[in-house]
Amino acid sequence: MRERLETDLIKAAVTGDIESYGELCESYYSAMVAISYSILGDHQLAEDSAQETFARALLNIRKLKNQDKFAQWLAAICRNVAKDMLSERNKISKNEALSKTKQENNENHEQINHAIEKLPSSMKELVVLRYYDGLSYEKISNVLGISKASINGRLTRAKRKMANYLKRNGFPENQS
Repeated sequence: MRERLETDLIKAAVTGDIESYGELCESYYSAMVAISYSILGDHQLAEDSAQETFARALLNIRKLKNQDKFAQWLAAICRNVAKDMLSERNKISKNEALSKTKQENNENHEQINHAIEKLPSSMKELVVLRYYDGLSYEKISNVLGISKASINGRLTRAKRKMANYLKRNGFPENQS
């Protein structure tokens, strides 16, 4: 964090310091967008989901029992918000959203997205956090509450699964 330690910001935010909460939001914004994107598959909706996450977290921050788990607590709220949005979007028009996504992406990008979609949610979330959002293993570990070794193992398995999927579906092997 900028000038103050994260633990100080969390303590201040729990007691109602909006400025501290704002600094926490800035720090975790990109991670929440990435988590949302891993569920929603749409960057604009992911940004909306992140905003909603911070609003819900602010309303409930006084209920946070273990301040050391702030990042994991925030990530859990984010997953729920994104899942709610996905449910709502699917009710409105699943086909419309899929066709819009397909129109925006080129063929190779589509195949990679399909490979990511086929991954189990825990792997998909890691791939998006690491490769789309560029988070370090340390930040991912903090946000998800898992060890760096677990992150490495899951990412290795995820890449292998994606490579197998892409190969089965005719993706050219020598892409730059």
